[in-house]
Amino acid sequence: MSRSTSTSQTTNPSDGSSNEQSASVEQKQQYRYAINGLFTLLEDAYPLKFKRAFPTDDDVNRAKRVWYQSLKEFSPKRIMLAGQKALDTSKFFPDLGDIRELCRLRYDEMGLKEPLQAYYEACHSPDQSRNYRWSHIAIYLAAKQTGWMTLRSEEQRIALPIFERNYNIICNRVLDGEDLEAEILQGLEDSRNKEAVRLAEEQAEQKLRKQMEKQGIDPNAGRSAFDKLKESLKSR
Repeated sequence: MSRSTSTSQTTNPSDGSSNEQSASVEQKQQYRYAINGLFTLLEDAYPLKFKRAFPTDDDVNRAKRVWYQSLKEFSPKRIMLAGQKALDTSKFFPDLGDIRELCRLRYDEMGLKEPLQAYYEACHSPDQSRNYRWSHIAIYLAAKQTGWMTLRSEEQRIALPIFERNYNIICNRVLDGEDLEAEILQGLEDSRNKEAVRLAEEQAEQKLRKQMEKQGIDPNAGRSAFDKLKESLKSR
């Protein structure tokens, strides 16, 4: 049996811990595909070195379980990207430490500022809207989540850790390939929909108040009378 065949017949790297048991089947499958894909990629690129590192099928499967445990803090997509980057940048067969390092967030690689620089940009921006020319949309989103008042009024020792946590979460989403602009557009659409519903409810209530007045009911006399008429109209 060839090595390529044996590595395609892989087992789930999950070790059965409580965390894996609580994870969804789909998530487990995504990680299984990522780890299997990573090993296939390394085997195809470094066939002799791969054979020396993992001589038998048992060695391959044990290694997959170990690599899974070490890499599961990163997304499946990040794991595969790290494997591809290893082929582009490494002259030697990459080990687990090399892959972990390639999985970690590197701000400059994604056109992002370091957290402290991003914090200063957020604090000193003259405009707090999306329309401002941010160096990256991640800074705006992190600032918004942190709170503009927090950034402007709190001391750096208090505000920076909050901002940095939010910023790193968003930057990791960027590294995973998420479209932050699409999320903003979706948020705007949701806001428009909520406003449309609010206006419709307001118009309906105004209409109901006029009906109460025509029937000689004071809409301000009591909420119970208002609600009673509202329910009676619904049942018609």
